[in-house]
Amino acid sequence: MNLSDIQRITVYLGSSGRCDMVYKCTARDIGVAIAQAGKKLVYGGMDSGLMGIVANAALERDGKVVGIIPKNLKDSERIHPDLDETILVPDLWQRKRKMFKRGDVIVALPGGFGTLDETAEALHWAALKLHRKPVVLVNTKGYWDSLIKFFKPLSDFREDYLIVADSVEDIFPLLEKWNPPADSKKDNGEPFPHFEGEILNGSGEPIIFDKATVEQAYVLSTALGLKQLDKHQRPLGILNTNGQFDALLEWVVRAQNERFISDRCMELFSVAPDRPSLEKKLKDQKPVKIDLATEKWGPGVTQEHIELIFCDDHLETETKKSE
Repeated sequence: MNLSDIQRITVYLGSSGRCDMVYKCTARDIGVAIAQAGKKLVYGGMDSGLMGIVANAALERDGKVVGIIPKNLKDSERIHPDLDETILVPDLWQRKRKMFKRGDVIVALPGGFGTLDETAEALHWAALKLHRKPVVLVNTKGYWDSLIKFFKPLSDFREDYLIVADSVEDIFPLLEKWNPPADSKKDNGEPFPHFEGEILNGSGEPIIFDKATVEQAYVLSTALGLKQLDKHQRPLGILNTNGQFDALLEWVVRAQNERFISDRCMELFSVAPDRPSLEKKLKDQKPVKIDLATEKWGPGVTQEHIELIFCDDHLETETKKSE
């Protein structure tokens, strides 16, 4: 892939301000790298957590930054005030669609349900041959290992679209080596399938996931992300009969431990090895109201960004500890 053909880089990443410093450093580094390479950053438009850090890092080095955010979340989410362009869209689906369309490549940093939703979406569309964009997972501290393990054996997973970078420094060299799959197609305006309407159809019926596919991981993560935002309260269940979802569930626990997913987000879904047990859990599943401002986002990024001055010293100290 010719780097001169890459003008805009869409970055998916968490809005959590409570994750470990190493992930904040990764967000800073990708913002710096995009700006220094003369590329434009496209992201979710927030001034919170890793989202705010990546934007500030690019802006501080005279990079161009585009933020895309839903109108109906503009009062509850923290719109970054200093972007070169802020695009307000009607809903979360339009945000995801426009972020994907705007980027020449997709880069996913560590994040929670929303980041999984966006990443699985791009990989699902790849399986349908609807685009020719690489999907880069920045695998800081092996954060994506379990998810990669989950995806690899799936019948609808296109590994030729996926690039795994252990560090930000690896991204551009790996992109140079990547070529679009021979059977991929340019986006010609065909409808890109999505599932928000089916999830938000007003029904109170449970949604049960029993087949391990990229498509089902996409629908599940969309449903979890929307439920986290209190857009619906449908019971969500994973029927893990043969351990087919084990690796995905390992990733969810990792996301919780790294504070990309709050503890109460684990109450958004139920898991069981057989249908009767799962149906009982779904009947007992209670509505969950999550205050993102206090449980996830943390301090505003203008305050948070100051911490990054000490970022490299922190990592050096952590490395010495591990030795």
